[in-house]
Amino acid sequence: MADLKDFARSVAVVVSSCDAFFDVWRPFAFFFRKHWADCPFPIFLIVNELPIRSAHIQALPVGPDRGWASNMKAALERLEQAHVLYLQEDYFLDRPVRRDQLAEDFAYAFNHNADAFCLRARTKLERDFQPINERFGVVPRDSDGRTRCQTTLWRRDAFLKALHEGETAWEMEARGSDRTRDMLALSYSTRENASLSYLMSGIVRGLWTPEALAMCKQHGLRIEPHFRGTYTENSPLRRLRRAWTRRRLDGELAKGRGSIIDLDAA
Repeated sequence: MADLKDFARSVAVVVSSCDAFFDVWRPFAFFFRKHWADCPFPIFLIVNELPIRSAHIQALPVGPDRGWASNMKAALERLEQAHVLYLQEDYFLDRPVRRDQLAEDFAYAFNHNADAFCLRARTKLERDFQPINERFGVVPRDSDGRTRCQTTLWRRDAFLKALHEGETAWEMEARGSDRTRDMLALSYSTRENASLSYLMSGIVRGLWTPEALAMCKQHGLRIEPHFRGTYTENSPLRRLRRAWTRRRLDGELAKGRGSIIDLDAA
C-alpha cells in the first residue's frame, strides 16, 4: 500500500497567492496545520516581497506582482520537485486529510504518468467522462474543465507548459483547456469522500465570504488585520465594499513591509 512519505522527495505543496492577500495567510496556515499537521511535503507560499515566519511554510518570493500566471511560472521554475500540489491561499481545509486515500491517488497519477489530477469534482459529471474507479476518472479531451484552478496534483513541467504569461487564474481556466488537449488529465467524479476537503473559496471578488468568516469565528481565529469587507450579492453594496477594501489595502501593505508576518501566531 502506498504511503504519502513515498512521494516526499517528488512533491511540493505550492500555495498560490500574492501580497495583496496577506491577511488570508494566517487563516490558511491555521487550518492547514489543524487538518494536515503531518504533511510530508515541503509547503511553499508564493509571495511578492512581504516576509513571513513559519515552522511549516516557506516563502517563495517572486518579486513585484506580474499577475497570477507569471507569478506561478516564476515560482515553479525555482522548484526542484517533479510534481506540485496546487492550492490557493483561501482554500481552507475543513476536515482531516484522508492520507491513505490521497496516497493511493498519488500512486495512480505517478504510475500512469498523469499530467494533472484535480482533487475536486465538477458540479456535474461530463457525458464523456471515463471512470477509472468509483472515485476518479479521465477528463474528456474536449472538456472545458481540464485546467481548473482547484486543488490539483500537477506534473511541474506540464503545469509550466499550460501557463500563459499575463493570464489570470480565471483566464487559465477559460483558455488553458485548449493547451492541454493532449495531456492526461484526471479528476474526481464526486465531491463525496474527497481526499482533501476544503472551503472554496474564502475570498470572492476581493471580499471575505460569510462562510470563511464563520469558519474562523467557530475556531476562535482572529483575522488581523481585518480591513477586507464581506462579500454580498447586493451589487451596489459589493462595489462600495470592494472600493473601501482597496483603499485600505495600500495602507495595510505599507505596514506589513515593516514587519515579519508570523503564520504560526494564528
